[in-house]
Amino acid sequence: MTRTPVPLPRSVGTIGLWLFLAALAMLFGSSMFGYVLIRLTGPEALSQDRHTLHMPGLLWVSTLLVLGVSLALHLAVDAVRRERHEPLRLWLRTALGLAIGFIVVQTPAMILLVRMHAALRDQGVRLHVYGLIFFLVLLHALHVVGGVIALVRVMVHESKSAFDHEHYLPIHHAAIYWHFLDVVWLVMFGTFLIVG
Repeated sequence: MTRTPVPLPRSVGTIGLWLFLAALAMLFGSSMFGYVLIRLTGPEALSQDRHTLHMPGLLWVSTLLVLGVSLALHLAVDAVRRERHEPLRLWLRTALGLAIGFIVVQTPAMILLVRMHAALRDQGVRLHVYGLIFFLVLLHALHVVGGVIALVRVMVHESKSAFDHEHYLPIHHAAIYWHFLDVVWLVMFGTFLIVG
């Protein structure tokens, strides 16, 4: 006797996404807690250079780009709910372009962080915080790459007109993921600017 597989409820994917985001929140939260702890209580906290960190200006551009991705995906979800496929495709393409732009801008920014770290090391300054910032920015960028892959998958499905006002969870999930990445980026970048 052959059994027909029972389809999973649609909410299972959403629960899985929220569990994944909770795990990522713990990863980024503990990383930021460690960063603040090192900056405020570590050996570098006594350094005169503690408040003279200089963030590459490109990180401000990255901030605008990642916020743009979220806005575009918000508009894409709105378009699919109204079954407006042309605007949906436009906003998905816009989101993908901005996401790729984020990665393109982050690359030279991370190179600048490594160069700043090396320059301080060459001057005999034992300020390793640029290396830590590089690691945290890289960690976020790797999750952005995952978001780009999700966007490409959504766009492939949309090219087959797979979504309508009742069936659009992948777009909604991609938007939630990118909103999460926005919050993480804003917290990280804000912490770097405030704590130094």
